[in-house]
Amino acid sequence: MRKQRSIGEMISTVTFFGLSAYLLIFSLGLFEEGEKLRGTIGLLAAACCGLGGLRFVIAELVTKWRDS
Repeated sequence: MRKQRSIGEMISTVTFFGLSAYLLIFSLGLFEEGEKLRGTIGLLAAACCGLGGLRFVIAELVTKWRDS
């Protein structure tokens, strides 16, 4: 299990979280405008981007779970 991340990995993690926040706000706006399908798809995309930002944490949890 490595602790150091490259600059590229850090940039992509921040990008995932930033896009997730943007999509969340945008999708909630779509819900207010009555566009439920687009809002739902946007929320799903926001959740996927959030999980992308957590990919290293998820990988460590899976590794610990498999080892136990």
